[in-house]
Amino acid sequence: MLLLVVALIVPALGARTGFTDTGTIEWRDCGVGDSWVSVKQFDISPTPLKLPGDITVSFDGTISHDIADQITLDVLMEKKLLGTFIMVPCQINVGTCHYTDPCHFLNFFKQRGTCPPQLTANGLPCTCPISPTKLHLPPSKLTVTNICDAWKLALEDTEYHIKVTLNDKTTMQLRSCLEAYLTIDV
Repeated sequence: MLLLVVALIVPALGARTGFTDTGTIEWRDCGVGDSWVSVKQFDISPTPLKLPGDITVSFDGTISHDIADQITLDVLMEKKLLGTFIMVPCQINVGTCHYTDPCHFLNFFKQRGTCPPQLTANGLPCTCPISPTKLHLPPSKLTVTNICDAWKLALEDTEYHIKVTLNDKTTMQLRSCLEAYLTIDV
């Protein structure tokens, strides 16, 4: 009985241990040691996120190392089902995936010839290589006009746990980590 009471009360007390609760998202910079990317502030709203729709994002952080093709990217995506988080498998680059060349995805912006205006207006990079810089994005509205079928299959109206890590290809050392809990409605 005591365990049941604790299980019901602890979530009501606020953020998970080590996480910052902004009221719309719980997040933490989970990097260790010499992180190449560190995040000091992060927020995304509304709660729940409605996709497609308008999303407001803000963050502050630092990139302290040149980033190009020397990194890999791992995304862990879990969705809550019957009170337990279960892994969303990687399908068509959506879900829990390992990317050997994350800069490849940023080539989309090179092909278009420009970064999103919300980034360029704040001097933020969106293509590789990325040089050391301070990151600052004041609350900025991004509009998601549609989501691809793969995302529709992977996403449901529920809470998600997402953890993104950058690793050095040569040493396999963790170079950056960001973890978050948020609710999404599709």
